[in-house]
Amino acid sequence: MQNADKNNKKMQRRRPYQRPRHRETPQSNVIFAPKKHLDINCNLAQGIGILKNPFEEKVLPYVTSVNISCGIHAGDPSTIARTVDIVKKHSVNIGALIGYPDIASNGEREMYLDVDELRAMILYQLGALNAMLHCRGLEIRHVRTHGFLYRQVYTDLIVAETVAKTIAEFSRWITLVGLAGPILFQAGTNVNIKIGQEALIDRRYRKDGTILPYSEIIDTKDYLENTAGRAMEIVQTGKMTCEDKSKIRINVDTIHLSSDREESVELARTVRAMIPEPRALHMDKFGKYFTDMSTIK
Repeated sequence: MQNADKNNKKMQRRRPYQRPRHRETPQSNVIFAPKKHLDINCNLAQGIGILKNPFEEKVLPYVTSVNISCGIHAGDPSTIARTVDIVKKHSVNIGALIGYPDIASNGEREMYLDVDELRAMILYQLGALNAMLHCRGLEIRHVRTHGFLYRQVYTDLIVAETVAKTIAEFSRWITLVGLAGPILFQAGTNVNIKIGQEALIDRRYRKDGTILPYSEIIDTKDYLENTAGRAMEIVQTGKMTCEDKSKIRINVDTIHLSSDREESVELARTVRAMIPEPRALHMDKFGKYFTDMSTIK
């Protein structure tokens, strides 16, 4: 009987990926001011062995945060170490890019782990990157999920809370970054850690706030024009035009840029020019405490 109960609980955790309902609040009386202090982030160290991304280093001057792969969905020890050395030369916020153990599909394959398995997998990745950073006097400031785990954190409260709780175990000073939405926000509130709500400007959105699957034909057509247009709309109006031409309000803290395309450098330069005073996510919540401490004699 005990085994049956245990199996039932495990199966409840292994529920399929489902999109949440998007609830828009009335915006008729809201006055939106263009964003001045948005963070700009990109992924790094997603190469394997001799397969390197030639555009990563060229994007770095235009971002304020970077997400470094931890070797499970992408990256290997030498690639990660080299990336850390390069990043140290730039004044950027350093974060861990975590995903499922799925090198073949770059973390995109559907996987359903129970709470203990997911916790162990996250701590393993954080520990690996933390060792690389610690040796160079650096530390993890935020965590961004990747691939299927990224989509789960947006749609599944159990997964989102597990990720948030594990991060809080590692350090409560770390920000969890993910696709802007109510479940991610609720998980951060429940666990009491900071959330960085993100927009993906190189992907098309549904009117429920979720992103459409990547299409090589559609998403690469007029790439620079479309992605820069989404970024400008977010910065200037706080809204996103969806695939069906409807608009949703999207309140974000950070904009994610792809760093693996030939157009990535030009896009990064364009987005950086849109934001008057780009600012990394980490210190926004805790700055007041350092201000208070500075008055202590």
